[in-house]
Amino acid sequence: MPRISVPIASYKEHTDPGRAVTGEPHVAVRPRRATIVALIVAVFLSVAAVLTSGVARAEPPRPNIVVILADDLDSRTTDVWQAMPRTARLLRGRGMEFTNSFAPMPICCAARSSLLTGKYGHNTGVLTNAGPVGGFDSFVRNGNERSTIATYLQGAGYRTGMAGKYLNGLENSPAHIPPGWDDWNAGVTLSLYTGYGYTLNENGRMVPYGIRPDDYETDVVARKSVDFIRASAHSGKPFFWYAASTAPHFPLPAAPRHLASSPWTPAHHLPNFQEADVSDKPSWLIDTAGVRAATIAATNDLDNTNRLGSLKALDEMVEAIVGELSRTGQLDNTYLVFTSDNGYSLGAHRLTQKMVPYEESIRIPLVITGPGVRPARTSSMATTIDLMPTILTWAGIPIPNAVDGQSLTPVLAGGGPVRRDFLAEYGGAGALGLDGIFQEPIPGRRTAGIYAVDVPSYVAVRSDRYLYVRWYERERPLAEREYELYDLRSDPWQLTNLIKTPAGRERYAVVVAQLDHRLAQLDGCSGDGCR
Repeated sequence: MPRISVPIASYKEHTDPGRAVTGEPHVAVRPRRATIVALIVAVFLSVAAVLTSGVARAEPPRPNIVVILADDLDSRTTDVWQAMPRTARLLRGRGMEFTNSFAPMPICCAARSSLLTGKYGHNTGVLTNAGPVGGFDSFVRNGNERSTIATYLQGAGYRTGMAGKYLNGLENSPAHIPPGWDDWNAGVTLSLYTGYGYTLNENGRMVPYGIRPDDYETDVVARKSVDFIRASAHSGKPFFWYAASTAPHFPLPAAPRHLASSPWTPAHHLPNFQEADVSDKPSWLIDTAGVRAATIAATNDLDNTNRLGSLKALDEMVEAIVGELSRTGQLDNTYLVFTSDNGYSLGAHRLTQKMVPYEESIRIPLVITGPGVRPARTSSMATTIDLMPTILTWAGIPIPNAVDGQSLTPVLAGGGPVRRDFLAEYGGAGALGLDGIFQEPIPGRRTAGIYAVDVPSYVAVRSDRYLYVRWYERERPLAEREYELYDLRSDPWQLTNLIKTPAGRERYAVVVAQLDHRLAQLDGCSGDGCR
C-alpha cells in the first residue's frame, strides 16, 4: 500500500498537543493509524454488506397450519358465534369470515375426503358414507391416500398430526394408519359419536377411553392438540395439525361440566321449518314427508339442545389451541382454519340431517386467521375443496394439476372472488337399495326413528343466484330424473321450485339451458376443468 502524505497545513490541526511540528509531513505514525481505521471501516462495511445481503435472501419461516373441523355444524339453523363466543373472539374477531362458504358433498365422509384432497366427490370416488361409492374403503380403493394435505406437507418437511374423526368406515380397518401422518390419533369405533367408551388408534396402539368426565371426546382431542403444538414448537419444524372433534354430531351430549348450563333449547323455526307444502319438491320428499315431520317433532329439540351443549367444549378446545400457540410463540406464524364438514337441516324442509343440496345442508362456517389476514367479512364464495390448495399455497407447495379446488389466498389478501359457482353432488343408493339407506347407526339401538333416512343421488349447480338440481342421478335414466330450480335472491328459503310445472319450465327455459350447460361442464370435471 502506498504511503500517505498529508500537507503540513492540513495536518497541523490533527497533531497531538505538544508534538513538534517540523515542517515535514508526518507519515510514520498518524498515516498508519488512518490506514488501520480505514481498513477497519472497510472490513466492517464489507461484513455488513454480506450480512445485509444474507438477510435479504433469507426465506421467512414457513407458517404452521391448524385446521379445526366441526362435525355437522351449519351456519344457518345454528347461531354459531353466539354458541361459541371464545371462537368468535379469537378467530372470527381476528380473521376473515367467509359468509358464503359451502360443502359441495354435504355428508361426513364425502366432505372430509374432499377437504383432504381438494377434489370433488366424483374424483375421490367418495359420494356418501357407505356402499360402493362411499366410506373409507372407497377413499383408499381410489388411491386418495397418496395425495392428501398430510402427504404433501409431510413431504415438504412439515410435522403432521391429527386427532378425532377421520373417515366413516375406518372402524372396519382400525389398525390402519394412512401415509403422511407423523402423529395419528383417530377414532376407530362408532361410539366416538357418543363422546365416551370409544377407542383411538394412537400411532398404532389401541387406546380405550371410558366414561369418566376427562374421557369426553372433544376434551381428549383438545389435550392432544395442545401436546402436539407444544412438541412441534420445540422441534424446529413447521407443523400441520388437524383437530376433528365429533361436536356437534348427533347424539353427542354436552360435557358433564356443561350440563347445568345447557338448558332445553327448541330449534329455530326458520321460514322453511317443517315446510307446509312440499308438493313442488321431488317425489322422494313428498313420499316421506309425513314420517320425516313426525321424526322432527319427536327428536328435533333434543337434538338442538345436545348440539348447543356440545359446542361449549368445542369452543373451549379452540381457546386451548390458540392459547398454546400463543404460549409457544407460534401464534403469529400460524394459519388457523375453523370450519365444518357439512351443514345440518334441523327441520328445514321436513329434513333432519344433511346430504341434500338445500342451504341448511350445504352452508358451513369458515373463518381463517394467520399472517397477513386482516379482520374482515367477505361474501366471496368458498368451498371445502378450496381449503387444500389454499393450505398448499401457504406452505409454498405447487398446487397439483389434479386438484379441483381453487386457492383462497387472493381473497384473503383483499382481492375479489375466485369462484362464482360450484358443483354439489351426492351418491345415495347405498348398501340397502334405491329407496334409501340408514346412515350412521347409533350403537346399541335398533329403532329406525333415530336413524337418518338417506336421499337419492343428485348433481346440482349452486351459483351466486340459482340452485339447479337433478335428482336420481345414479338411479334413473336421464329422461326420468327430477329437477329443481330456486332463485335465491327472491326465494332464499327455497320454498318455490320454479320448474315443477310445465309453465315454469317454459318461463325459465333460458336459465335452465344455461345451468344445464354449466352442469355438463362440472359433472365429471377434473383439475383445471373444474375451476
